[in-house]
Amino acid sequence: MKGSLLLVFPMAVYNSERKVDQMKSDKKTHESRLEFRQENLFIFLTLLVFLFVVIRTAWISDDAYITFRVVENFIHGYGPVYNLGERVQAYTHPLWFFVLSSVYAIVNNLLGRFFLDARLAWTAIFLSIICSGGAVWLFARRITRDWWAAVFGVLLLTFSRAFTDYSTSGLEEALTYLIIALFFARYYKLIDKSKLVQPVAIGGLTLIASLGVLNRLDTVLLYAPILAWLIWKSRSWKAVGFTSLGVLPVILWELFSLFYYGFPFPNTFYAKIHTGIAQGVLLWQGMVYYLATINFDPLTLLVILFGFTAVIAGRKWELLPDLSGILLYLLYILRIGGDFMTGRFFAAPFFIAVIILVRVGLKREIFIGLAAGLCGLGLAFGINPLASDASYRAAQLPASGVVDERGSYFSDRGLLNYTLAKPFPDFPWDERGWKRYNDNYKVEVLDAIGMLGYQGGPYYHVVDKLALPDALLARLPIAGEKTWQIGHFRRKIPDGYLETLQENQNLIADPNLSAYYDRLSIAIKGDLFAPGRFLEIWRLNTGYYDGWLKAYHN
Repeated sequence: MKGSLLLVFPMAVYNSERKVDQMKSDKKTHESRLEFRQENLFIFLTLLVFLFVVIRTAWISDDAYITFRVVENFIHGYGPVYNLGERVQAYTHPLWFFVLSSVYAIVNNLLGRFFLDARLAWTAIFLSIICSGGAVWLFARRITRDWWAAVFGVLLLTFSRAFTDYSTSGLEEALTYLIIALFFARYYKLIDKSKLVQPVAIGGLTLIASLGVLNRLDTVLLYAPILAWLIWKSRSWKAVGFTSLGVLPVILWELFSLFYYGFPFPNTFYAKIHTGIAQGVLLWQGMVYYLATINFDPLTLLVILFGFTAVIAGRKWELLPDLSGILLYLLYILRIGGDFMTGRFFAAPFFIAVIILVRVGLKREIFIGLAAGLCGLGLAFGINPLASDASYRAAQLPASGVVDERGSYFSDRGLLNYTLAKPFPDFPWDERGWKRYNDNYKVEVLDAIGMLGYQGGPYYHVVDKLALPDALLARLPIAGEKTWQIGHFRRKIPDGYLETLQENQNLIADPNLSAYYDRLSIAIKGDLFAPGRFLEIWRLNTGYYDGWLKAYHN
């Protein structure tokens, strides 16, 4: 009996202690789960605030309607062109164009019979909200390491006018955000696991970057330093091979563009390099673009500045490739003279700067204090996105050629201003465009070709003074020194050119320009497999006929 008591007592003590340990473990698990739920709740609420702001500021720019017209022509069987009969790439974002076209075709097929107003503008707005919301979700859940960094990072994105304004707009920025988030989520996952990224993984990252380049060509500057660094660290021909496979979508698109359009780049590229404007003047205009953004949206540029400061002061040299992409893009903005839409070109580098800030490893107190101060600055100065309502109008900016584009159109093209009593968007150009819709084939010169051209319908031939969808005008110099605003380079219409388009025969008065147009027409108007077309494409792209253009200029 005593022996059995001696055996039972220790077992009872052991079981009692085990129960206590289990209770403590259960308590810790419960507390951990509760803390996890609280952290996720904070992140979720912050994401809701971002979506709230994006929906309140949702709008459609006039430039988006240039792409919209091409989308309409494409899905109705006329080809991806702006003006019928001319294969000219008037859009700058092939990936966004094809995504938008695909979704719009599905929406029309599924909902068109129920909603007669299931228009392209609605499709673009909601697709943009999905893309920008997905990008911010990836940022919060896959890129940041701590919940507090996710919360304050999302707040920085929310209070940036550049980021929120172009989270919609109908342009390609929202998809650019999503691709950037996918790229960096994958990139950091790979380098967190191993210092040496495998060649096949480098190829996968290159593929994501290629999608970004197809969405907007100049974003190659943001991805190239990181990919170059990974290839150099790998020192492997396999990495070069997989990288080449990753670039394949861009190569295939360029080959298609050369075959179909006759040129490898969008027509807007040629319209903005054949201006005759001195590089020094463009650099000055680029500085003006920076100053206008500081005046309008100081938070965006300050976050970019703090991104540089955090990396250099903290000696986080592993983040230098990330930072180099931003630096290249900032220099590129100066080089091209910026843009007329304030903040637009800073949105993508700003997003990467926020990513760098949450990855740089700042102490919690320092990061929260810095982020809170920057968010407070965003609320106190510039234009607060939270305060933007249906009555929002364009902010007053110094006379610089840089404008508050969302404010210019928000009263008629802002989502908050939609009512059942009027169409959306409801803009004076909308009605003017519809009046042109019922005209027979007509050629008309316009300064603003977005909504006017879109509502005019496919048989309304638009001649754009800015040369965005016009292959001939894009290769002519601007009309004069005082006739341009950045992003708006007006051309003089050559004598006989309008008659040429109307009559479909070459009536251009100048013999040199007439000869050039004959060769250009073979590339952009002739049958795709017409004899001699590929030779003319080669000669046009290698400058064989540039002498005729120079003779016309003189």
